[in-house]
Amino acid sequence: MIKIQKETEKYCLYCTDSLKDITLSILPKFEDKLEEYYKLFDINKYRKLRINYFDNIQEFRNFIFNIRKENTLPSYATGTYDEGMINAYISDDNINKKTLYTACHETFHIMYLELVLKNDYSKRIVWYDEGMAQFCSGEWDYLDNEERFKNFFNTVKSNTRIIPNLNDLQHGNQFCNNDYNGYYLSYIAIRYLNETLSKEKFRNLMKNFDEIKRIGENVITDAFEYYEEKINNKSI
Repeated sequence: MIKIQKETEKYCLYCTDSLKDITLSILPKFEDKLEEYYKLFDINKYRKLRINYFDNIQEFRNFIFNIRKENTLPSYATGTYDEGMINAYISDDNINKKTLYTACHETFHIMYLELVLKNDYSKRIVWYDEGMAQFCSGEWDYLDNEERFKNFFNTVKSNTRIIPNLNDLQHGNQFCNNDYNGYYLSYIAIRYLNETLSKEKFRNLMKNFDEIKRIGENVITDAFEYYEEKINNKSI
């Protein structure tokens, strides 16, 4: 059973006792990321966030099903931002890099939805939102190492049998399947844009939905060509 474990002016942490030590240890990273998000979204204050961590996958899923009033959650999902809360399943015997950044990832989604999309979910462009959440959360920062990114990129490219129009992707089998992984492609797309756009254009793109859709039509082809050239020129 989850219960309150820590409360500050900016967030309130709920989790099971089995996850208390793990979750408390990753809060400093979350607090640092909150400060970065305040700057990214150009705000001085924000509402208090609630974090819910579960150690049982079925309890996590049931919690989300109860909120949604239907059993709609992809089998691969271990984190959501339903009701403006950070909701996640953490296996206490399998803590990995993604787990450590789950709260940071979901918080980007929440703040982007509320501060940029103005709670109009119909404006959400899934690949962009997912790519930004991965890129800004820091969960892929270990790929700043050139050799690691080279290996990651080559693996993703070789496993991408079909290059989709990212604008068409919605969560579920359409997002992750045997032909491509929408998460990986979305991250590569945002990383590419960060490297090729000015800081101002990259930041302003968050609010330019028409431009995001224009870019999404061919961004993976462009990104693949860009990184292949960098790798071949040994500049990555």
